[in-house]
Amino acid sequence: MRVLVVGAGAMGITHGWLLSQHHDVSWLVRGDRADFYAEPFELRVHDLRPGRRDTTASVSLKLVTSIAPDLYDAVLVMVPGGGLPDVLPLLDGAGTRVPVVLMLNHWNMAEALGGSSESSANRLLGFPSQIGGGRQGHRISVTVFPRGTVLEAGTANKKAALNTVEALLASGGLTVRRQRHMPDWLAVHSMQQALTAAPLIEAGSYRAFAADRAAIARMVVAFREGLDVCRARGIRTWRLWPAPLFEFPKPLVARLLQGMFQKAETEAMVVGHMGHGLDEWIEGLESIRADAQRLGVPAPEIDRQWAVIRSRRSGA
Repeated sequence: MRVLVVGAGAMGITHGWLLSQHHDVSWLVRGDRADFYAEPFELRVHDLRPGRRDTTASVSLKLVTSIAPDLYDAVLVMVPGGGLPDVLPLLDGAGTRVPVVLMLNHWNMAEALGGSSESSANRLLGFPSQIGGGRQGHRISVTVFPRGTVLEAGTANKKAALNTVEALLASGGLTVRRQRHMPDWLAVHSMQQALTAAPLIEAGSYRAFAADRAAIARMVVAFREGLDVCRARGIRTWRLWPAPLFEFPKPLVARLLQGMFQKAETEAMVVGHMGHGLDEWIEGLESIRADAQRLGVPAPEIDRQWAVIRSRRSGA
């Protein structure tokens, strides 16, 4: 298949590299950044999939700076959520019959798509949660988990496009699960990341945060406030894991989360992502706080997190 990856961060390059073992993959980048992306990238993969080994590869990207109509069999969009408004007009050039998967975090995907949570038959939603990590310059370090790639469950008119994309991802060794209510799931997932930024910054390091049960407990409070904002937006959080987890007593949830944060693979994923994705998390926090204020949802811990961010930004 001819595959176009929009975005050349850690996720875009890693997914494209996995697919390039069996397909013709190109990466769309901005023209003013083409020289940077023309140099090879060092990709280090910690591979947790059964029967796989860790590997290091030199990855040279096949670059394009515009989308030719009807040239590709599938398009994967892997850009920060804030970059979506710039990307959406470009995608119209791919052709109406090409499956286009928006594989990115977004607090309000329905709004980003023009007020509708249902895109066209070939516009799909997904999330690349099977791979975590980050890029620093031309060095990329990622962890590939045994499973976790998410695609929307979709409606009947999307079945063909979803099957095509799932088969494509499977050819790269990725395991897909279908998720109902995908825009709402993305909101909850985006909230989780956004409300992790301030606690990590406040702790000073990832390991200091992971060792501090009280800091994690405060983050649980922020998550609960974020879920209140989700519900005020009309999102039925009870059907979206891990939202139901936060209904359990705070000490229990904090202990469970601490166990997760203390795993080496979680540390590698979060630290790697923070290297280039922290600004996106902070933008998400700002959006959640703005919605809390707009909808009249009390969120004192989210307000405190925002004060932490502002303090660090001002150097106070």
